[in-house]
Amino acid sequence: MRSPLEFIFLLLIKGCLPCAVNEDQQPLETYLLNKMAQSAMASEALPNPNVLLALRLAQDHSLNIERRLLKKLSKDAIDRMKNVKTFSSGHQAACSNPRRVSDENVLLDLVSLLEQKFDMEMKNINNSNNPLTNYYQLGLSVLALCQLQGTFSPSQIADLFSPDEKKYYLSGQFSVDTAALAILAQICVQNTMNDAALVKENRTISANVQWLLKKMLEHKSNRGIIGNMYSTGEAMQALFVADKYLVPGSWNCTQTLATVLSEIPKRTFDNPMAAAQLLPSLWGRTYLDVNRFNCSKDKGDHFTYFAFQQIMPFASQRSITVMYTVTDSYSNRFSESTTVTVPESSVFFRVMEAAQEKDPKKFRFTYEQSQWGPYITSVQDLRADNDNCIYWKLLSGNTPLSKGEDKSEPGKEQMRRKMRRAVGSAREQRKEN
Repeated sequence: MRSPLEFIFLLLIKGCLPCAVNEDQQPLETYLLNKMAQSAMASEALPNPNVLLALRLAQDHSLNIERRLLKKLSKDAIDRMKNVKTFSSGHQAACSNPRRVSDENVLLDLVSLLEQKFDMEMKNINNSNNPLTNYYQLGLSVLALCQLQGTFSPSQIADLFSPDEKKYYLSGQFSVDTAALAILAQICVQNTMNDAALVKENRTISANVQWLLKKMLEHKSNRGIIGNMYSTGEAMQALFVADKYLVPGSWNCTQTLATVLSEIPKRTFDNPMAAAQLLPSLWGRTYLDVNRFNCSKDKGDHFTYFAFQQIMPFASQRSITVMYTVTDSYSNRFSESTTVTVPESSVFFRVMEAAQEKDPKKFRFTYEQSQWGPYITSVQDLRADNDNCIYWKLLSGNTPLSKGEDKSEPGKEQMRRKMRRAVGSAREQRKEN
């Protein structure tokens, strides 16, 4: 039974935001929490800041898991600095001081490092009209700097996210993910602009947000999905924080929520990154809320572990037959096909494994782990190539799929802009200017 204070808290959330899961739907949210918790505890898993942030924004918490994941993330950040490796501009979850990240005898100020990285991005844009990474990463950077009280110029941010198809389109397709992060970042900046002299900047940001909202909603399906299933969670967050700019009736939050919830039993969001990007919106929360929670009042473990069978139907034991073709359409060295049998609920990566087991010479491949799961690096020794912009694409017939090897999305803006690798057909991609 909920306490009166809990009821008041829930009413405040639901009074300010359009929709959130009800008690009957909570097991679905708990299932995603379990998926993320399992990934956070797995020794072989890459430490994922998005998972930590989603755990912090959830209705229920496990401080033990959050602390262990935070420790892994701190160690990873320090290891990357020691080995001169790049690290994401991702979020810094609450309940830690990002200006004092330590491991053994090393102390890092991640806010200063993020400020330096952002300055490098802006210099590159000024010199070449292109960022070093992409506008999704820039959205993450600005959002983090804004929430962590880092240094930035509101005027610079207003210009950075101005309407420009080049910024928000990837291979001719509008990137809902990028638009959502740009909206979240700009609303955060707008919320900090108390100076009356910033009227122009405020007006520019408002115009930017309105343009981005219009473009995002143009990519809403009749089921309420915005962009695709995996971009919908962050899109919902953007719509929550920018609700004052929405045209009445332009978005039915309840419909969108019902659709994404219906996909959870189908294991659509089993990937921890996919779960992490969806979960905050299930409670009507956003990345802008992360600093609003009082970590000192959180004690112990407050979410329940459910067995898979308690909230999901038993997985089908049936098998399916899949025709798998791998084609090199870059140098035209090979085009091979085979038929394999896999369990009905298999991800595409299992099809690749089955084909390789059947004929290692024709269907051998290599991969590396990423936050979105297996990331294909070569097939028959033909490697994705950043310099020549060669990438692997996953197709069903001639139609690009929205899910990748392990139910991930090949075209996510989180991946390097010029290294989009999926599975299916190798093609040369012109460099984007």
